[in-house]
Amino acid sequence: MSHLRSHLRRSTLPLLVVVCLAALSFSYAFADDSARPLAVTVIGDPDAAVAGKFAVGSASVGSKALTVVGVIDFLGAGTVHNYFTQGAGNNMQITTNVDEANTVGDASRSQWKLVLGSNLDQFSIRRSPAGGTYNEDAFFFIDGSTGRVGIATVDTANGASIPFTPQARLHVQTASGTGVFGYETATTGGAVGVYGASNSTSGYGVYGLAPATTGFNFGVVGQSTSTDGTGVSGVATATIGTNFGVLGQTASTNGYGVYYVGGLAGTGTKSAVVETQDYGWRAMYAVESPQNWFEDFGQATLVGGEAVVSIEPIFAQTVNLDETYHVFLTPRGGGCTLFIAHASGTSFTVRANEGAACEITFDYRIIAPRLDYEDLRLKPAQDPQEVAAGMPSAPPDLPLP
Repeated sequence: MSHLRSHLRRSTLPLLVVVCLAALSFSYAFADDSARPLAVTVIGDPDAAVAGKFAVGSASVGSKALTVVGVIDFLGAGTVHNYFTQGAGNNMQITTNVDEANTVGDASRSQWKLVLGSNLDQFSIRRSPAGGTYNEDAFFFIDGSTGRVGIATVDTANGASIPFTPQARLHVQTASGTGVFGYETATTGGAVGVYGASNSTSGYGVYGLAPATTGFNFGVVGQSTSTDGTGVSGVATATIGTNFGVLGQTASTNGYGVYYVGGLAGTGTKSAVVETQDYGWRAMYAVESPQNWFEDFGQATLVGGEAVVSIEPIFAQTVNLDETYHVFLTPRGGGCTLFIAHASGTSFTVRANEGAACEITFDYRIIAPRLDYEDLRLKPAQDPQEVAAGMPSAPPDLPLP
């Protein structure tokens, strides 16, 4: 017995220390949170960490390492919030500069949102303008079903599907301003602002379309501000085949395949291509003159050996009839020789040398100098080889994707 008491006296101190430490640990574990600093304050009724999983705002830990029910809010100054949330169609939204009601919390700033969709099958970056209700403009998005990228300002509801379907791998659409702007700032070398290439036997390197059915619009516009520049340069480099440096086409009977303001010049021929019944398509060539003339044709009849022919009023306003003009006469009968007895700005008089007994029909051709171009004759022209040498070099052969 004395040995047992001696053993207990030797063992009491270590046992007492163990009991005290356990009590202290237990009391600290159940102490009020306000009595000790915490790195994270958990709101709600979460489970404790189980098997390495943790839940916030949920009654169960879920299947992931961290399960959050509700919105993850990164609270900024004032009423400005930035948070992660789940939106319509089970998409995830990352929203900045908004209050809890999704209206503008800071009227001086825009609101931005990143939407990653599942049911929407879209990835989008959106903006709601400052000072208004959260009505989003989708600036950039990827359509998951097609892989096409859209850049546009299209109104959409909070996280909703974008009412815009891209029609190309990259589709840029805008209601104002410039859809695509390519700008090369280099001042030397063969720099390219916009480069388009097609490897298809029937494709287009660059295609411009103005789909409006009214108004004066343009599918493609080229402009140069240089005194020796070229607004649009088209080059067909193949040395065989029927190719086109520039092709202009219109489906309207009142339209123009090619319309120019100013002069038109070239080293080749100017032709109208017409279809014949028996010989296919043939080229009809324009008649050239050293001076700028307009001409008109007509038919008249001598009465008592004389005919006064009125000049068509519309034609008269396109030419300068105060200058000398020419009239060529062709009788449609024999026995009469015709001449111009008088010419004015409104009419000319035709008579027969044979007198009043000559009453025949005749054809006439009137040629007059074009108005405002009366002095233009054999104007000096540039050497075509010098013009070609001054043309910009062909764009580089960039690698196709």
